[in-house]
Amino acid sequence: MSRNMHGWSNAAGASRFRCSIRSKARRVRSRRSGTMRSGDALMPSAEIVGGGIAGLVASIKLARSGWSVRLHERSDALRAGGNGLPIFENGLRILEALGLHDVIETRGHQLNRWIIRLSSGQTTHEYEPFSATGGRIVMFQRQALVDPLAEAAAKAGVSIEVGSRVIGAERDGVLHLEGGRRLEADLVVAADGIQSVVRKSVAGALPLGTHRKGAIRLLIPIHPGDFPDGNDRVAIEYNDPGGRRIGLLPCSSQTMYMILVALLSDSEALQMPIKPELWKETFPTLGRYIDRVGTAGHYDEYHSVFPPAWHYGKCVLIGDAAHGMTPALGQGANSAMMTAYSLGASDLLKGSLSDALTAWEAKIRPLVHFTQKFAEGITEGRLDPKNDIFFSDPALRPLLSADIPNMRFDMPDMNAVNGPLPSLA
Repeated sequence: MSRNMHGWSNAAGASRFRCSIRSKARRVRSRRSGTMRSGDALMPSAEIVGGGIAGLVASIKLARSGWSVRLHERSDALRAGGNGLPIFENGLRILEALGLHDVIETRGHQLNRWIIRLSSGQTTHEYEPFSATGGRIVMFQRQALVDPLAEAAAKAGVSIEVGSRVIGAERDGVLHLEGGRRLEADLVVAADGIQSVVRKSVAGALPLGTHRKGAIRLLIPIHPGDFPDGNDRVAIEYNDPGGRRIGLLPCSSQTMYMILVALLSDSEALQMPIKPELWKETFPTLGRYIDRVGTAGHYDEYHSVFPPAWHYGKCVLIGDAAHGMTPALGQGANSAMMTAYSLGASDLLKGSLSDALTAWEAKIRPLVHFTQKFAEGITEGRLDPKNDIFFSDPALRPLLSADIPNMRFDMPDMNAVNGPLPSLA
């Protein structure tokens, strides 16, 4: 049997390691229903596909709600990629509800200022996060958030299998894995990203929305002099009228998240490795940062997806599999946590599963759909064409102040984004 330092099992091995607070309980999985027996109690079973933020949050909440949960990650480790992400008040409330207050304090980096500048370096707007958004903005290195979520999942009894490659699913709760393995469960959760294998299996090959921009993302070290006034809790966005943009967002006192954005038609700017002189010509004050990029960085084109439904039989979509969006609002991870947590908190065992999933989707999807359409509007230049309003737009308050653990939030004004919600019938 193959184990890594966290005790997660590798599916290539002959057996799995199960890290569980219920490890003393005898468990037997029914071959017919997938239900687990713990002692004398039957436990509903869930198979979660995808070991990112959405999959981990859903696994924690379901396991704590009495489900037997197994999580499948196709990579050989729960790697999160070398980039950073902002977690806003709506996401922070979820982390706190999961008991991860200390993670916010010790692994996050709370911002106290957000500055918008022209490519020349001239400041156009300056915001204090709480007054601008109604809450906190905390930067994380993605791995610094995935690791504690994985630890919390293991403590909750989730069985984590890395190197477990799902190749298909069926609506009646069946997963097909590479190598011929077939699993049955009471619930299958697709958290396997914008190119979701599970979604394709149960909903068909849905078209992905394509958008006019792409981005190169990476982490760079912070050097002396990067923050002349000594305040390393300042995020700065630089915008050029030609469509190029650079964001510098500190994730700690040592590391900064850097994002370079350009139009897809600006192919030279999106080449990897980057052309430093090209970017320095557009952003003459940022040479010290651009010179640190070297060959690093990961390039992504912007995509989105709007499935006709988020659930199909016993299979349910969350995160990017359900609502992939452009990164213009920095809400991808926050929205993933919203759908994952709210799913796990739903009473899925009361009445029919279909009715429970329909009620869950009807409640949370309008808020997430608004987020998708607002981000799309910014990316397309219809909303905030100068990229200088960002999160301070009052139309975003229902999203940024959403209290998902208690399912308390105002419905957003869809007129602000001109994007109708797909029928949930």
